[in-house]
Amino acid sequence: MLFSQPLFLWGLLAVAIPVVIHLFNVRRYRKVYFSNVERLSELLTEQRRRSNVRQWIVLAMRVLAIVFLVLAFAQPVIPSSKDSKTLTGSTAVSLYVDNSFSMANATSDGSLLDAACQKVREVVEAYAVSDRFQLITNDMKGSEMRWLNRDELLNALDEMEPTPASPLMSVVAQRQIDFLRQNISSGGFVACNRHAYIISDFQQSTADIDALPADSSVLFTLVPLSAVDADNVFIDSVVLDAPAYANGGNVVVEVELRNSGSRDVEEVPVKLMVDGRERAVTTVDVAAGGSARTTLVFKIDHSGWVDGRVSIEDYPIVFDDNYYFSIQVGDRLRVLDLDGGKPSECLRRLFADDSSIDYQRDMRLRHDLTQYDFVVLNGIGSLASGEVQQLSQWVLEGGSLLVVPPAAGANGLNDLLLSLQAPQYDRWVQRRVKAKEIDYGNTLYQGVFNSRSDEMEMPTVQGHYTYGRAQSIRQSVIMLDDGSDLLSVTPAGKGRLYLFTVPLDAEQTDFVNQALFVPTLYNMALYSRPLPPASYTLGVEEPIVLQGTYNRNVPSPELTDGEEFRILPDVRSIAGRQQLVLHGELVHDGIYTLGDDHLAFNYPRCESLMNFLGRREIAKAIEGRKEYSLVRSSSKPLTDELRARDGGRQLWRWCIVLALLALATETALLKLAIRK
Repeated sequence: MLFSQPLFLWGLLAVAIPVVIHLFNVRRYRKVYFSNVERLSELLTEQRRRSNVRQWIVLAMRVLAIVFLVLAFAQPVIPSSKDSKTLTGSTAVSLYVDNSFSMANATSDGSLLDAACQKVREVVEAYAVSDRFQLITNDMKGSEMRWLNRDELLNALDEMEPTPASPLMSVVAQRQIDFLRQNISSGGFVACNRHAYIISDFQQSTADIDALPADSSVLFTLVPLSAVDADNVFIDSVVLDAPAYANGGNVVVEVELRNSGSRDVEEVPVKLMVDGRERAVTTVDVAAGGSARTTLVFKIDHSGWVDGRVSIEDYPIVFDDNYYFSIQVGDRLRVLDLDGGKPSECLRRLFADDSSIDYQRDMRLRHDLTQYDFVVLNGIGSLASGEVQQLSQWVLEGGSLLVVPPAAGANGLNDLLLSLQAPQYDRWVQRRVKAKEIDYGNTLYQGVFNSRSDEMEMPTVQGHYTYGRAQSIRQSVIMLDDGSDLLSVTPAGKGRLYLFTVPLDAEQTDFVNQALFVPTLYNMALYSRPLPPASYTLGVEEPIVLQGTYNRNVPSPELTDGEEFRILPDVRSIAGRQQLVLHGELVHDGIYTLGDDHLAFNYPRCESLMNFLGRREIAKAIEGRKEYSLVRSSSKPLTDELRARDGGRQLWRWCIVLALLALATETALLKLAIRK
């Protein structure tokens, strides 16, 4: 047995008071003379003997009353285990409340979030008024990194709402440890003990218990809430399958649905809304625990921003029934053909008559390349140093360049190729060679071939350049029989360099007359304009590259959803591009506007899988980890359990009862003596 307040044991010295009183309490007797006192003497002796026994019992009761009162103030405790010990002094308590969307699920007594807030109140009652608390949620805002007293904590609970953020539990636990270690003594508050609580439904997608951090100075308590596995059909992902967005073009919207429930769901209606109008509808069957895909197609009928939403209907979980996207339909693709004075008829036929492409040709480079998306060096054998620098810088910043060598003297292009770490031209091999292999997985051929066929006509060349042996970076696109490349691509910075080893001339290759020529060259131009993401995920605080133009000397415009939400965002110039940096301000999905930009945000889908860890799984995961414990029952109030666990079994109440019982016994004995 231990004592929480051992200094009160000095009060046991008060036991001497009733003992001294008893020893000096001498009763005085009056003499009365009788003729025969033999019988009276025997009766007096017997009464004295009984009186002495009674007095000793009264003394014992008085001593016990004092002893039990002193023990009550000293607060005796029986430790809950052999290794536990009574902790004295103030305690710092960090409380994590999972306020993700899954915690909004209804129970018989309200939502799980309401139950979590009640558990926090019960935990707070188990600690002293002088202790300090930290309340941390999934938002993990900077304002949560501070101490709260009991009243401030309870007020913060009333303001808590569900949030789309879903951090891993190990990340939250590490944040609790860092806060407790760094702020254990601050603002005049010095804590001797560090306790942390995790109150959650322990959803499997975020409850990575095996990865929870360890810190011997922090005692963690896991409080799982009784969540029910629920059936849920949701939109898992939406992909827009289009190399570029042009007015009059079609966009294929690929939608993937998932069913986390235990029963098959048939004919789920999937609706596509574009700019507020319904553009396509279909139905999908989704097997239990599986997924299904479907496609919706719409035609772009205007330039500028196109805002869309794919939606389904699935109750009672509805936060993941919508998926927003926003795309920008720009002006015509700008293509520059530098041909050295020898125009290429095949390139002119391909690009000049296309209404979605602005095709221009010139002999030499004398343009500002930033106004072009795709540049073709066609048949130019040498470049000036200034041209090399201008072209390489343009490619590194995101441009797409196609190099077509002349029939002779291509070595003059090697300075440009070297600056971009691309293969360099070596020598011309005059030999008829046929192509043997095509990289169908290359982005140039995305959606071009429905299936691979060995009977497809392959291009033939009358001769080709070989590459030098210097180190280079390249991906082969079309390979020849002799192991050389007909076409390769080299990623350079943010751009691409496409490299042919043969002139695009009908005398040198029949590739210009084959069906493969059109998608190869056309997709080079289409993919030259990088497409920004059609949507973003809430809670992911990575910079978002903006497409509009913003003056750094003028405050950025408001970020708004077109209704009540309006903020002045953090817009920074990073690597020469204007980028939006979010800090958890957005909490609702939808389409937001920022000046000239439209941004679509969706809730993360990790909360959509309604699968939860049970108490046995949690207990098994933390088995052998002394710094982690699991509450015995989440359905019962935690106050008494925590007090017994942290301080052992408290005996002060029993001491008060025994002290009162001793005083009552003393009173009864004294009354009995008076009556006799």
